[in-house]
Amino acid sequence: MNLFTIYKTSTGEILYNTSTVAEIDELGLQEGEGAVEGHYQSNEYKILEEVAVLRTDNVLEMLRIKRGQLLSESDWTQTLDTPLTDSKKAEWATYRQSLRDLPSNNSDATSIDDVTFPTEPA
Repeated sequence: MNLFTIYKTSTGEILYNTSTVAEIDELGLQEGEGAVEGHYQSNEYKILEEVAVLRTDNVLEMLRIKRGQLLSESDWTQTLDTPLTDSKKAEWATYRQSLRDLPSNNSDATSIDDVTFPTEPA
């Protein structure tokens, strides 16, 4: 048995779930609705370009998640036994501070696409 999720194509908002193609055929998709295979909850997912993605409506929350990943990936640059020179270590420290400043510098961003992340040192 396949499960399907019906959603609004314009927003990705999940409308309901169904268990069979026959049920979709019986109910019929309305204009502006789409269907994807899988069972997704509306409070956890939205559908973008026919792909279910975790729902995060808060831009600053998304920014903090991405920033946390980038900080974790660059932790090694600040350890005592890093192979970096002092000047390179300082470049990385500046980069990491820029990452920490992102939320306060982007408090009015309406989309994660509006946020410019600093460039990692070479």
